[in-house]
Amino acid sequence: MAFTSNPNLKHDPAYNLRDQRHASRLFTADQFRLAPKQNFLFHVAFGINKAALINSELVQRYGNEINMLVKSVDLPNITLKADTVHQYNRKKNVQIISEFTDLSIKFHDDNMGLINHLWQNYYTYYYADPRSAKVNGAFERNATKKSNFIPTAYGLDNKSTRPFFDYIKIYQMARHEYVEYYLHNPLITQWNHNKLDYSSTNTAHDFDMRIKYEAVSYSQGSINSQNDAPEGFAQTHYDFVPSPLTGINPDPSTINPSFVQALDIETLAPGIINSVIQQINSAQNTKQSSAPPNASVLAPNNTAAQGALQGFSFPQDNAVNNTTTATPRP
Repeated sequence: MAFTSNPNLKHDPAYNLRDQRHASRLFTADQFRLAPKQNFLFHVAFGINKAALINSELVQRYGNEINMLVKSVDLPNITLKADTVHQYNRKKNVQIISEFTDLSIKFHDDNMGLINHLWQNYYTYYYADPRSAKVNGAFERNATKKSNFIPTAYGLDNKSTRPFFDYIKIYQMARHEYVEYYLHNPLITQWNHNKLDYSSTNTAHDFDMRIKYEAVSYSQGSINSQNDAPEGFAQTHYDFVPSPLTGINPDPSTINPSFVQALDIETLAPGIINSVIQQINSAQNTKQSSAPPNASVLAPNNTAAQGALQGFSFPQDNAVNNTTTATPRP
């Protein structure tokens, strides 16, 4: 920002650099209530229909690992369409429909081939071609002459009735809380196996998936792995070793201002009050008192005078015990 010299402004050599207090008060106050969220704090859960799987162990044994292999994900993008009409020559904007943009999910291509196996299950469930291609003569040129030359089914003729994905949940997390984006009836519209390259020695391979969905709903709550919230989070390969760092309040989420706690403030109020009291007591007990010069400090002692505090002795003015004798004038 440009600065114009002003004779009324003076430089104080004691302060060379100050923080932006307006930003500090906005982003750090109230347990970072208004601080921006971080992009890497997210979790994705796939509701996979077990009846659609070639091998049910894909969900029973590896379901949570599939969730953890998501590399990046788009949040829902919604377009609200409106049209302009004329009402007695007056222009009026009218809402027409809401549309959802296709959503992209990127997976790590793991060495076990778990994500590749997920795609194979999906493709084989909806489309007959992957299995038909293994049948002799299924894709020979004469297979199109007449029905007698067609040995198997093709395309969507696979008797798939139930959806492969019942839902996809995307969780955005911060301060021990989450916001859930629930995608209803998702379908894969594109799958990219992506490129392999000998020159890419430092690049990890991944897969891209694009999906459509019919609706999105929202919810929020407190993170609690014991209650499976978010779904499948902190269940598999999670580090439960406690941190060596400790604080006054072991659960700061109990005093974080949020919409989640506002939903049940009557239940949380006693816990909030108790946490505040504990913080005050801890702060008072750990604070080191610094006495000003020539000030008397309470010191522990085993003896006490009548009516005094037990265990402490107070300084006394020696002049009180001195006796004086009045003498007449000469």
